[in-house]
Amino acid sequence: MNTISVGNISGIVQDKILELHEEPEFQWSRNRTTYRINKEGIPQAKVAIGNVPLDYDLWKGLRNPAVIGLHPIGLKEIWNFYANKRKERVDESGRQTIFQIPRSYEYAEKQFNRAVIISVMLPFSKELVNGYIQTIKDNPYTSSHKFSRMYNDVNLMINKAIVRTAIALVEKENAVVAMDDKTVGAISKEAIPEVRQGVSHGPSKGGNYPQKSIAALLGLGQLGVSRILFRDEIENNIVNRFVGPIRSIVIFDKNDPITDGTNSVMYPTDDWRSFLFKLYDFTNIDKEINNHRFCSLIPHNDGGCGKCISCCPSGALYNSTPTPQGNYPDEVKKQTHRFYNDKVQFDYASCCDDRGQLSTLYPEWSCARCVTICASEGIRRSASIKNYYNKMEELTHLN
Repeated sequence: MNTISVGNISGIVQDKILELHEEPEFQWSRNRTTYRINKEGIPQAKVAIGNVPLDYDLWKGLRNPAVIGLHPIGLKEIWNFYANKRKERVDESGRQTIFQIPRSYEYAEKQFNRAVIISVMLPFSKELVNGYIQTIKDNPYTSSHKFSRMYNDVNLMINKAIVRTAIALVEKENAVVAMDDKTVGAISKEAIPEVRQGVSHGPSKGGNYPQKSIAALLGLGQLGVSRILFRDEIENNIVNRFVGPIRSIVIFDKNDPITDGTNSVMYPTDDWRSFLFKLYDFTNIDKEINNHRFCSLIPHNDGGCGKCISCCPSGALYNSTPTPQGNYPDEVKKQTHRFYNDKVQFDYASCCDDRGQLSTLYPEWSCARCVTICASEGIRRSASIKNYYNKMEELTHLN
């Protein structure tokens, strides 16, 4: 039996990543490793784990096309997808059954006591990110095929590694679903009605399951004004920032939910959710809240940051972000059609149109300036990092 702990899952993920290097598409030289590694060459994958009862609403208070979408995939949709794939097709004598009906969510609620959610980030290589930023500084109008290749390599690597990790966690008394790109797309099409997909759900990338929001809920990292999730850690008084693709695993099992932080498994309480709602509302300039943010748009004993906004070639970030004073620019306020329950929709149109046009001309074109400038040169605040993790420790325990 595999222990569900951050340490154990991290070890499995690392093993699966290294194992993949035996396959032709990942037989890179050490000098070409496109994900972040430590001095020993071990992948620096980041893992966060949460657990909840099956009646827990992951998206309470968040269903908004300007936030995560109106119809996000929850635990019920994940179970329904799994149950439909695992429905009984033969009876005890091996004959094909007349009724091939998947087990209901009500069955799952009686059979299992909790859902475990594992969120994993595979950070990009620090050297390649810094190299890309230097390329952009030398020529603000260009791109880098090296970064484009890194992005594709790391995404493919985490996709395969998360599936292999899920396989390693399968046991007789649980149900395990790897939330890789293929599965997320399948659940979005098969478990979500067609009238709740696509633009009816809200602008989204790859389906109705917001990987970054899951990671934020579990405390894997924080969302900045660029809508990118990144993780800050302090080691030897140095702040390290990690940015990379995120995937997840959902496990239904018979264990009771952990509510005291055992094995670094967190419980997302209502108080924790309330805190996160304030943290990611950048119109909220309360000093106490801002003192917990990794993103340093709003000044706090410094000049603030905003580098991601300055380097956005399409202007989408400027057109989607409040000022450091907590107000949207007048030209944004006038775009009332983009606001839904006081939340502004990110300017996907400008962002996607600009990148889309360039990628049709140059297939290896990539933008990602907001991601890389944040990872490379974004202002770090060690006090905010400590405050955030202390707050997480305080608010993710029930006893």
